[in-house]
Amino acid sequence: MKITYSQILNSKSVPKSCLYLIYGDPYHLVNEMESILKKNLGFEANYNTHYIDNDFSLEEIRNDCESTSLFSSSDVVILNIVSSSIPKKLSDYLQNIKLSNGITLILKFSKPVSSIKKNKFLDFIEREFVSCEIRPLHDKNLDRWLRLKFNSVGIDYDDKSLELIKEVHDGNTSSMSQEIYKMSILKPARLDEYLSSIHMTAKYSEFDLIDSILYQNQKKSIKVLRYLKESNVSEVFVLYLLQNEVRKFLYLRQNLSPKPYIPSFKQNKYNSLMSDFKPSFLESLIRRCFTLDKYIKSNSEMEYVWDNFEEMIVMLTSSSHRDMIEQRLGYEY
Repeated sequence: MKITYSQILNSKSVPKSCLYLIYGDPYHLVNEMESILKKNLGFEANYNTHYIDNDFSLEEIRNDCESTSLFSSSDVVILNIVSSSIPKKLSDYLQNIKLSNGITLILKFSKPVSSIKKNKFLDFIEREFVSCEIRPLHDKNLDRWLRLKFNSVGIDYDDKSLELIKEVHDGNTSSMSQEIYKMSILKPARLDEYLSSIHMTAKYSEFDLIDSILYQNQKKSIKVLRYLKESNVSEVFVLYLLQNEVRKFLYLRQNLSPKPYIPSFKQNKYNSLMSDFKPSFLESLIRRCFTLDKYIKSNSEMEYVWDNFEEMIVMLTSSSHRDMIEQRLGYEY
């Protein structure tokens, strides 16, 4: 049987089996799926973990899979496969495995794997046992995951605050998971209060920069950029913000995958604005970002870097300036 992590979120139950295979990306969701399995199997079980690399011992795995603990009614053997493919001798053993009563085997890939989808071993697992493919979460599945996370740490939220945290972290579940962990320690009463408090001390934040660009407010965009510079915000971070925004427009303009996360209340603005930017122009900005990245890494000419940030903002927020600069640089627009 094949299942996905999204199906587990929706059904809140795991099919029973004595062998589970977990694979896919992002990896933190692979770990979350492992935790769900452990919860279903019972934390009182005896857990034995093996890391499968080039030097793993098949004999040790065989001993754990074919003998039960004297101190527990159930044993769980976890094989953490650190390579991107399953070693042949392990695959051969598992396809003929005879687990002792009370033993559950969990196979977990530590790296994203593409070859496993074409592998006969996966066909065998899906036919005889249970495989769980991990995929990035989007839309309703992402919202459901967030709600479960906040419910688990006892933080109140509303739809607007959920949209905001998705925007802050660009829909990245790994980044949001780390933020939620910090919240579980700080224990704010409400999500919207927490999100407000982390930006209260700043006159402007990175979100003001992105919003002012999106709403074509050139004067405010430059003002926010200069404020970030005076506040010693990292050049790497500002570069990431600008490059990420340009990449969003490029992916939307050319209908590329994976589609960037856009909050629902901003989708109309992005859709109306993206036609103003030709792909050649956006690609030229991406190339400029790569060049600026080299300057930043070499820790040289930082004033030049900030000047370029400002020029990029001018190009993104003014068609007249954009045309003039494009002609000067020799780009076709």
